[in-house]
Amino acid sequence: MSTATTKKHSFNEIAQHFSPAWFAAVMGTAVIPLAISFIPAGIVRPVAGAFTVIAAAMFLVMLPPWLWRFIRFPAAVRNDLNHPVAANFFPTMPISLIILALDLLRYPDLFFAPSVSQQIALWLWLIGATAIFGMGFVILERIYRHAGIKLSHANFGWYIPPVSKLLIPVAGLELAHIFPAQADWVFGLCMAGLGVGFFLFLFVGAAVYHRYIFEELPMSRFAATFFIGIAPPAILAVDLAKLLQLFEHMPLLGISLQAFAPLAKLGILMTWGFAAWWFVMALLVVSHYIRQQNLPYALSWWAFTFPSGALGVASGVAWRTSGFAFLQAVYYGVVLFLLVVWGLVLLRTLRGVISGQVFAPAH
Repeated sequence: MSTATTKKHSFNEIAQHFSPAWFAAVMGTAVIPLAISFIPAGIVRPVAGAFTVIAAAMFLVMLPPWLWRFIRFPAAVRNDLNHPVAANFFPTMPISLIILALDLLRYPDLFFAPSVSQQIALWLWLIGATAIFGMGFVILERIYRHAGIKLSHANFGWYIPPVSKLLIPVAGLELAHIFPAQADWVFGLCMAGLGVGFFLFLFVGAAVYHRYIFEELPMSRFAATFFIGIAPPAILAVDLAKLLQLFEHMPLLGISLQAFAPLAKLGILMTWGFAAWWFVMALLVVSHYIRQQNLPYALSWWAFTFPSGALGVASGVAWRTSGFAFLQAVYYGVVLFLLVVWGLVLLRTLRGVISGQVFAPAH
């Protein structure tokens, strides 16, 4: 690469313009160990371990400029919090903590003793859930009193705050079973997250869907955000599966597993179906961008990864829950897509890091 296209940035410059969307890279990497966990092959564990280490390393590299920005450049942080698009990406940081916690729960003996992994996962989940709720209040309150938001600003990046709430039960319901002494408040927090995330998904989805019908498509840098629409129904399918697992071991609220299980299984298939349908729609929309416009690299490309991973997990859950052979084929197809697209996005991101392009001001 020529030096003319390469620009060196100091740590302060990187921190000043550090996009809150950077942690989407951690999300898209950390979800891979979960997505491949349904594959019955011995290579899965070492591969999952490698991706978990990469995701943790990404998080540790991104955390210093993210934190320093709050201390050294609070005006830049406020500028992003007041931005109708960028503000919604702040929860990607605590979401990353939740997904890393899930990796430890799924592979508890891969790095530490199982009890140590579970304790670390509990703290990661608690910090992540607390930050998700806190950031949600800050973001939504600013959006409500923002005088400059227009319909054209709406995009599926607005789904990230609902997605963050829906992810809380995915780890929390498993932790409620592991730590029965904490089950009451953990389960209560999970149900609060599920309720807030579900209804925000409906409300925000209606607004964004309205925008996509009655306005032109967003600029090409936001094309990948269409994939984010996959995440809420896919995560809802996993939430239902986690509820099933919890009620098998711990009766709560007098809910009968025999009565709940058939409804939960139907719900898993229905929500998986919506996520899979949206995956096809997302491919069609992105194909339109490629044919009619262009699709230059942007940090938003990481939106291709985590939603695809969420669909991979949901497909695995639907396959294991139903035993349907066609779902097994879908699962393997989605996982293959996830691995390919992750590799492509990572390579383009590394090119952007080397050239300095990704550290330029986003808006």
